[in-house]
Amino acid sequence: MKQKVRLLVGCFVVLLVCLSLSPGAARACVGKTLVLGAVNNPQQQVLAQLLAVLISERTGTTVKVVNFENHRQIHQALLKADLDMYIEYTGAGQVDILHAEPITDARQLYQAVKKTYNQDLNLIWLKPLGFSAEGVAPAGVPAEAAPVVRKDTLKKFPALARLINKLGGRVDQDEIKRLETEAASQPPRRVARAFLKQKRLI
Repeated sequence: MKQKVRLLVGCFVVLLVCLSLSPGAARACVGKTLVLGAVNNPQQQVLAQLLAVLISERTGTTVKVVNFENHRQIHQALLKADLDMYIEYTGAGQVDILHAEPITDARQLYQAVKKTYNQDLNLIWLKPLGFSAEGVAPAGVPAEAAPVVRKDTLKKFPALARLINKLGGRVDQDEIKRLETEAASQPPRRVARAFLKQKRLI
């Protein structure tokens, strides 16, 4: 009897979460599917699962993670609407994707890529996660990790940006190193879920 009561309470809480995200959130909770791209390495895998678990458990939306060899392949898939989102790095976006001049100031760089992606590519940069990656941008150029989402995806899922932005600033340099290490020896989804529970995001 107690188990049934707990189950009913849990279902009620999930329903309240879905309805409270935004006026359009209820539509995002009815079995739709999102496709998320990721490079096949520990950092990208655990970051992808952070998004996937957060979205699926908070909205009921199915999130499929598709692996790629590099960020250029993911970007092209995103432009062709084969994907809905992925985690990009500011320096890589500026130099490798946009072929623009490097910017060494982290805030200016983020604003620059955010503006150009929006205006020229119809892609939206959400809040940076809180760390700068190593080895993905030229020396001296920041590489802050942040979700990049198709603009039409955000229109279809009105609550998505607000939900994903709850991860903004929550993954610092120490956290990402720990998550990477754990994801190299156990399922990234398990690592991601534990982190989200620790941060009380699910």
